[in-house]
Amino acid sequence: MARRIPSPPPELKEPELETWTLQLKTITPMFGGSATPRKVDDNNPIRAASVRGHLRFWWRATAGAQYPTAEALFKAEEEIWGSAKQHGLVRLKITLTNPGNKKSHSDFVNGFGDARGYALFPFAENRRENTPAACCLQDIAFSLELTCPAAFRFEVEAAVGAWVMFGGIGARTRRGCGSLELISQISTTTKTQRLHQNLLTLAPAAYLIGDKLSDPVAAWKKAVELYKEFRQGKKFARDEGSDHSKPNKLGRSRYPEPDSIRRISPNAKWRHQAKHPVQGFPRADLGLPIVFHFINEGTDHTLESTSEFGTRFASPVITKAIKVDGGYVPAILLLDAPHVWEAGDLKFEKQDKKIARAQVELTLQQRQQVSPLKGLPIREALLEFAKSKGFKEVRL
Repeated sequence: MARRIPSPPPELKEPELETWTLQLKTITPMFGGSATPRKVDDNNPIRAASVRGHLRFWWRATAGAQYPTAEALFKAEEEIWGSAKQHGLVRLKITLTNPGNKKSHSDFVNGFGDARGYALFPFAENRRENTPAACCLQDIAFSLELTCPAAFRFEVEAAVGAWVMFGGIGARTRRGCGSLELISQISTTTKTQRLHQNLLTLAPAAYLIGDKLSDPVAAWKKAVELYKEFRQGKKFARDEGSDHSKPNKLGRSRYPEPDSIRRISPNAKWRHQAKHPVQGFPRADLGLPIVFHFINEGTDHTLESTSEFGTRFASPVITKAIKVDGGYVPAILLLDAPHVWEAGDLKFEKQDKKIARAQVELTLQQRQQVSPLKGLPIREALLEFAKSKGFKEVRL
């Protein structure tokens, strides 16, 4: 009987790969971005590792909800974007086409009260710590080549689109630094020809935009101005100062945090008595840490998280300029992020006393006594404030 020769095993096909190249440029100043905090790397300002980190975040934001458990999400993230143990399936290549112009922090902040200073305060000169003002790069242009298996194309496209429209490169991207504009894209496959349109039209469930401007830096300033006014604005978040010859000098806060600190630190030397009717810290739900600085009284108090993951809580609010047809719009984006109390209690740096959820969330009756909130949770109050200033809500 003749022996049958076994058939060879089927060849394993390599996954179909798709590659496309994006031409991008920054439209607002880029600070940081190097391995050293506050520093820009003149020779390598756009690092592939930094871009991968931004894309990883926006992938979680756009694709994360489809995974049933945190374990499944982590496994997919590791497979697509990589980890310390393995390389990811997405390959990135950065080519710098314009190194940009180096500028100082002072080139964008025109004295006391400039709204951009609110966004850029981490980069200002600190004479007490002998730290000079940070430098930035403006008008950087670069190409980003991405290669990934076709099976993950839609997820990667969504992450890239969200990053280009709502994110940025470098530090303080949630305050609009390093915002990006898509110049063009080239695809090596016919399946990704629509990517350019996706990047220009992608939007979250809801965000707010102001009137169109011709200058991206001016649009960025408008967005930051609105957020600053909501948190610190005269006659809205702060009383007028008693010295009318100094219009930039503001009075007491209409939020409850300063007086709440005065109550829990009675041994400090305070110039003012606590008078706000509410004991609470609602602005913590917009991001931590918060440094409360009292001029000529008491000491600075830094409010932070007690989470096992660290003392910081990333702000759910993004203020930036976004490219639209024929111009740029100031935009306020509120991420669908967990509330600060979901990570645990809060506390002040170097103090053990805990601040529980009830003092951050506040009851309806308490919120009605905080005039900037108008009875709303603070995130909703911000959106309503933006609408009152002419910003329009955009929905898909």
